Amino acid sequence: MNATDPSLANILQTQGNLEHYHVPKYQREYTWGKTEWEQLLEDIEENDPGYFMGSIICIDGNHELGPGESRVYEVVDGQQRLTTLSLLLMAIYKAYLEWEDELTEEDDEEEIEDYKLRLSNIRKQLIHKKNSINKAETGYFKEKDKYCFLRVQPSTQRANYNDYLHILAELGLIKGNFNSKFCGIRRISKAFYFFYNHLPETLEGLNELLHKINSLKFIHIAVSSSSDAFTLFESLNNRGVPLSVMDIIKNKMLANLEKQHKMNIDDAYDEWQRLLEFLPEYQEQERFLRHYYNAFKVYPDVKIEKYTRATKSNLIKIFEQFIKKNAKNLFDDLIEKAETYNYFIQPENYDEDNQTKALIDLKRIGSAPSYLLLLYLFSLENKVFNDRDKCLDEVLGFLVKYYIRRNITDFPNTRDLDAINIEVIENCQKSLDEGKKLNSNIIIDFLIKGKGKPADIGKLKDGLEDNLFYYNSGMARYVLAKLDEVTHSREYKPDLWARNEKGLLVWTVEHIFPQGNNIPKHWIDMIADGDKTKAQEIQENWVHCLGNLTLSGYNSQLSNASFDTKQDLHQNKKFLGYKINIGYKNGLSLNNIEFEYKGKITNLGKIKEWTEESIESRNNIMVDTLLRLFAFEEKELSEIKSSDE
Repeated sequence: MNATDPSLANILQTQGNLEHYHVPKYQREYTWGKTEWEQLLEDIEENDPGYFMGSIICIDGNHELGPGESRVYEVVDGQQRLTTLSLLLMAIYKAYLEWEDELTEEDDEEEIEDYKLRLSNIRKQLIHKKNSINKAETGYFKEKDKYCFLRVQPSTQRANYNDYLHILAELGLIKGNFNSKFCGIRRISKAFYFFYNHLPETLEGLNELLHKINSLKFIHIAVSSSSDAFTLFESLNNRGVPLSVMDIIKNKMLANLEKQHKMNIDDAYDEWQRLLEFLPEYQEQERFLRHYYNAFKVYPDVKIEKYTRATKSNLIKIFEQFIKKNAKNLFDDLIEKAETYNYFIQPENYDEDNQTKALIDLKRIGSAPSYLLLLYLFSLENKVFNDRDKCLDEVLGFLVKYYIRRNITDFPNTRDLDAINIEVIENCQKSLDEGKKLNSNIIIDFLIKGKGKPADIGKLKDGLEDNLFYYNSGMARYVLAKLDEVTHSREYKPDLWARNEKGLLVWTVEHIFPQGNNIPKHWIDMIADGDKTKAQEIQENWVHCLGNLTLSGYNSQLSNASFDTKQDLHQNKKFLGYKINIGYKNGLSLNNIEFEYKGKITNLGKIKEWTEESIESRNNIMVDTLLRLFAFEEKELSEIKSSDE
């Protein structure tokens, strides 16, 4: 390893054996935004020349260079700064070009020569063109009879590289068709134009800024292997986007695969990308790694004695030990298990069956802790079950009910869920080790008769009867949609989980008797015979209860309107020539649930007034329906009935 303290002018030198900085494809895309661009420009402009910019860590695997040959560095740390500074140089180049006519008119030969030298040096800091190349040289493209090297070659991800070429071509620095569709809406182009629009307006100001840029100081560290580079990367990463747990584990994994298993680093990175494709969100990636260890630590080749459970704080240490054990086996298994995990987190992408429907429900109610147990069960071979499909169908169906009840009652506690699932897995594995086969009854018993004993149905009833929307708006919406699903008519069955172009749910919770401190007079008159205090009391007791809730795709239009308006509200669809009912008479099954009011059977669309009595009556019917739906077994309903009597 060698380390020098060069300026940017030395890093992007214009004479001799030139150095090129290549961001390998295993690196993440260009991520800096306006905040970082502003800070960089401020740092350069407000400080004296020679401002320190941090470290650049590179892999130097080059042969001994001959005259005129180029050294290519793989950038492990520093890509954000190098890419940004090259874009800043491009912006200055564009600004310089606009001074050409004015300088020519002044006919100051010395100033013109100085101007031309600056342009020439910027070109060489951005592009290196050669008539011929050595076979060992890489990272070039052909421009007619010239071989063209980018002095800083950005990441290829998210079209960073293509957008960079697009701008160079627009500036006339390279020739050819380098059009990159939608370049203007992505970061590379936005960074370039940000700098161009914030440059000094005078030539003297541009000259001073260019001098400061070229004098920026770096610690330039070159190592011979990826493993050394990744180790340094973890400790010296500065001024960039902080490393995530996934970044650190990736670096350790790739370094080990290259060093111990002689795996090509780009091939390893391609495989790692497969894993990330299954886990598109960082939160899912981190949770998957925790679930992986907690699910499979029942196996000797996975268990690390020092750690009984993976948590966010010890995750890196656990996987460090994993990687030391056998990085290649771990690597392959993570990819395989990530594909299984993808089924849990994106079930909507798979063919519809009982399992998929249940997984969609688990996702909607926010039951990610269940994925720990499911990862273990879905990874078991068919032969360990009496009937694998039947078992998994029944376990999934039970888990939906279990987590609905847990989320409504807050029992068991969230912090206990990992431990509960681990206990079930350990009991399952013990049974298998004893030669027994698994079925749904065994697995469910392990869950509800151990640490995972659920809240009894009486607590579920209390939770459903209470102001559910106030305490858990997500679960309130879910059970309303579920009520519509189980009672839906063939006449009208909308997709209550549809999302708009912004990704927001189209159908949202509508409060029939409106929430808010300023109760409209027409509502005070209806619900409390003009008594404002009584109306406020009724609102406090009932406004967030299921009986006062429905779903609507037109909440903003219903708002605080009177009850009869909410029932009968229509919307014109002039282009089709008819009106549609967007009020409570829209045919939604949820609005057609029947309840008794003043001795008559009615529903939300038919009733003539909305009172405390009607809310309570509708609430009771809805709660009873949900209890039958979420009961584990029939005898629970009998227990509820007898306790009410």
